[in-house]
Amino acid sequence: MTGPSLSPEQQASFAEHGYLVLRGVLSHNVVATLRTSVAAFARNAIVSGPGMHHFEQTEAGPKLARSEDLIPHDPTLRDFICAGDLIRWLGQLFGEPAVLYKEKVNYKQPGGAGFAPHQDAPAYRFVDHHISAMVPLDPATVASGCLYMAPGHTRGTLPNARGRIDDAVAAELEWTPVEAFPGDVVLFDSYAPHKSTTNTTQHARRALYLTYNAASAGDFRDRYYADKKAEFAAADGTFGGNRVRISVNDDFLGKPVSAPRRDLTDLIARFDSPQAQKLYDEQVTELVHGLQCAEVALADGADEATIAAALLHDVGHLLVGDLFPIEAELDRDWKHEDVGARYLARFFGPAVTEPVRMHVAAKRYLVATNPTYAATLTPSSTRSLAVQGGPMSADEQRAFESMPGFESAVKVRYYDDLGKDPEMTTRPFSAFVPMLERLALR
Repeated sequence: MTGPSLSPEQQASFAEHGYLVLRGVLSHNVVATLRTSVAAFARNAIVSGPGMHHFEQTEAGPKLARSEDLIPHDPTLRDFICAGDLIRWLGQLFGEPAVLYKEKVNYKQPGGAGFAPHQDAPAYRFVDHHISAMVPLDPATVASGCLYMAPGHTRGTLPNARGRIDDAVAAELEWTPVEAFPGDVVLFDSYAPHKSTTNTTQHARRALYLTYNAASAGDFRDRYYADKKAEFAAADGTFGGNRVRISVNDDFLGKPVSAPRRDLTDLIARFDSPQAQKLYDEQVTELVHGLQCAEVALADGADEATIAAALLHDVGHLLVGDLFPIEAELDRDWKHEDVGARYLARFFGPAVTEPVRMHVAAKRYLVATNPTYAATLTPSSTRSLAVQGGPMSADEQRAFESMPGFESAVKVRYYDDLGKDPEMTTRPFSAFVPMLERLALR
C-alpha cells in the first residue's frame, strides 16, 4: 500500500466533520489480498475457526455477521493493519504514533441488519478516544447498507442507552450517507455519530473496521479481547433475546440465531457409533468419508446447508447398515439416500435434506451426461451404480434438472467423489456441530 501523507486540508476536514473519505488510495492488488484473507476467515467461521465469530438470523437463515480478533491468525492482515500508510495516516490525525486497539470484518450478507445510531466510544473501554478506519471490500452503497455519518463528534458522549443514541437526539441529527468502494478508506472519530441500514442487495457488503488509539494512551488490544471474551462467555449471545450481541454496545439490529427446536444428540451419536467406523469404500471409514466431503465443500466456499449435506449425505448407511465388504456382490439397492433424507428431516429443512436425497440420482445423472465422469468413480461407487439404476435416460435427466436442489445435489456428488483420500486430514465431527445447530429447524 503506497500513498501520500494526509494534506493539511484533509486533516482540517477530519477535525471539522469527524470523518474523512480517502478515495482510491488502495490498489486492486491490496484489495484482492484482503478479500482472500477475509474469505478464509469466513470459511473457517462456519466450523468455529480462529478468531471470534458472530452470526445473525436473516430471512435466508443464519448468516455470518462479524469476525474479529484476526491479526494473530493472518500475517497478511497484520501487516496491512499494523504497518504502512494506514497506520501512518492515523498517526497524523492523532498527532503521534497510533497503535491498534481492535480489528473486525462486518460481512453484512444479503438481508444482513444495520446498526442503530450510536457512537463507538462507549464500547471502547480503557482508552477514551479512538479513530477507526473502514476499508470496504465490496461496494458500500445506500442499497447495501453503507455508513451514515452525522455532526456531533465534538459534543462528547451523547445521551444513550447501552451505547445506542437516544431516539430524540438521533432524530435531531443531520445524517449523510457515505458511500465507499473497494480502494477507498473512511476514517472516523469514535465520538462521530453513525449508523447503517439493512443490506437490500443480493451481494455481501464486507468491510474491515480497524480501530486505533494514540500510542501514549497505551496498548490495550489484548486486554480488550480478553475482557470481551469473558463478558460474552457469561452472556447468552443476545440483548434481551431480541438482538444478537456482537458488540459491547447494544447497537446492532440483527436478530439472534434461533435455538434449535430439537437437540442433535441422536444425530451426533450416529457418527460416534461402531457403524461409522466401518469402511465406506476401499480406503476410508464412513465417518472419515463424511468429514472429508465436508472439508472439500468448505474449501470450495459452499454455503452452510451444502456443507452439512456433504457431511451427512450418507447417514442412511448408518441407519440401514448396508456397508458391505467391497468384494461382496450387491443384490439390491437399500435406498440409503431416501432413508437418510427422511431421518434428517426431523432436524433440517430442504436445503440440507434434498441434496442428501438426490446425491445418488446425481451420480446417475453425471454418468449419463459427462463422458469422463464414470472413469473417476471408485470400484465401490461403480459397484453400487448398477443396483441404483445405472445412467439416467434422457427423460430422467430433464426431470432431474428441473428439480429444486439440483445444483446443490450435483455439488454434493462431486464432494462425495473427492472424500475418499486416505491422506487427507480433517477436523473432528464436533467442529461442525455449531453449524448443524444453526441449521436445525426452528
